[in-house]
Amino acid sequence: MISRILKLSEIKKGKHVDAFLIGSASSVKYFSGYFFYFEYGSSPFHLLPAILMVVPDQDVALILADNEMGQSSYIDPIITVILYESYTYEKPPNPAGECLKKICAFIEKNKLGSSRIGMEPGSIPFLIAQKLDELYPSIEWVDISADITRLKSVKDSDEIEYIRQAAGLADIGQEAVLKYAREGMTELELFALVHRDMEAATGFRVPLMSDLSSGTGTNSGGGMPTNKIIQSGDLVLSDFQPCLQGYWGDSCNTMVVGAARAGQKKIFIRVKEALEIGIQAIKPGVRASEIDYLMRKYIGDYPHHSGHSVGTAYHEGPRITPYNETELEPGMVIALEPAIYKEDYGVRLEHLMLVTANGSELLTQFKHRFEQ
Repeated sequence: MISRILKLSEIKKGKHVDAFLIGSASSVKYFSGYFFYFEYGSSPFHLLPAILMVVPDQDVALILADNEMGQSSYIDPIITVILYESYTYEKPPNPAGECLKKICAFIEKNKLGSSRIGMEPGSIPFLIAQKLDELYPSIEWVDISADITRLKSVKDSDEIEYIRQAAGLADIGQEAVLKYAREGMTELELFALVHRDMEAATGFRVPLMSDLSSGTGTNSGGGMPTNKIIQSGDLVLSDFQPCLQGYWGDSCNTMVVGAARAGQKKIFIRVKEALEIGIQAIKPGVRASEIDYLMRKYIGDYPHHSGHSVGTAYHEGPRITPYNETELEPGMVIALEPAIYKEDYGVRLEHLMLVTANGSELLTQFKHRFEQ
């Protein structure tokens, strides 16, 4: 893997910090390679699965719950892994206390008691943050959230490959909807078949964020699948964001089960044309707000962003919105998702693209189709 720890030296100079405490799951993945399998939910045996602590050019440690070593092969080899006790049966578990001990040991070892430490506010649980303030009143905590967002917006070559593979899973999901969607089945039954095909392709569990809605459930952008029965003539909106080893893909399609009503195919084509306008406009130097403007100008307004990036989180910057003046750069990954919503149905389409030196490259290869 490409070591991204070295990039923290840029933030060290810009923010005049001595060290870093990285606690958000997305940033820990980005800098260390470790990925918390979030679909299991929060664990009763660790307050945080991992914290990355960095003193540039001196010491790097991943403080990791001892029941999380299954991800060890993905961890950057320059990082020292320090385990804290999580699951126990011989005494009451104390994950917050055990994790805090390891943080304090790192601070003491590197003489950081009166330093400036960069961190992302809100990523550290209150219990740990409060105790660190009590134990080290001379530490100045510096917000580096915006700096990390900027770093993550331009992807390294290995990240692009991970995202490309996750985009391929999204393609599999969209093909599965067209293959399996039938009158009389529930949205949940369809979702189960989609997820099965993704996991069959990888051979292991794949976390999947999704909108999968039918009928009037598509008129406000979709939602999680339910026991609603799909009827003949229903539109099915499927927006899939699979997470593959900590990197996300994204795509959306809208199709009809059975015969479409008058005008629906024209709406689909109109949204597809707006998406193509956005794709053709993507190139280095174009502002995110310009891409947003071009698609809305063509099909009218819709009540959400026109796109966003993906990476170690399923929504990253730059966001494609009316207010965002960020200029696109080669290496950025952009999902575009224009839409038209009517009173009783909606159509949204989405592709995931890599910004290249001369334009863009499609990472999702699925061909949007309205009919089976």
